[in-house]
Amino acid sequence: MRIEIRPAFDEAVMSAELPIRKAAAKMLGLLQELDLPQLWSHPGLNFEKLHAMIEPSTGRQLYSLRVTGSARAITCLLNGPTIVLVSLHIQHDKAYGKKGK
Repeated sequence: MRIEIRPAFDEAVMSAELPIRKAAAKMLGLLQELDLPQLWSHPGLNFEKLHAMIEPSTGRQLYSLRVTGSARAITCLLNGPTIVLVSLHIQHDKAYGKKGK
């Protein structure tokens, strides 16, 4: 699978803490080894459609990929197949072990 990385994703990874940077690098290596059917069924990546969410610049459906238990990559798919890593979102409460009510 071909991978395209948007600047927002790259910037978010580079500014994240070391465990998230390492997990993102591991995820990238794994993505390079997978084809599209393997991506859909991979249990660790938990590739999920984000219903009613569209990537503004391409008009493509957005998906979520697990980077860590607290971080998700927002992606879209292009023909080829190409996965585009659009942005990275970190749930800070989970990242730092804070418990909400």
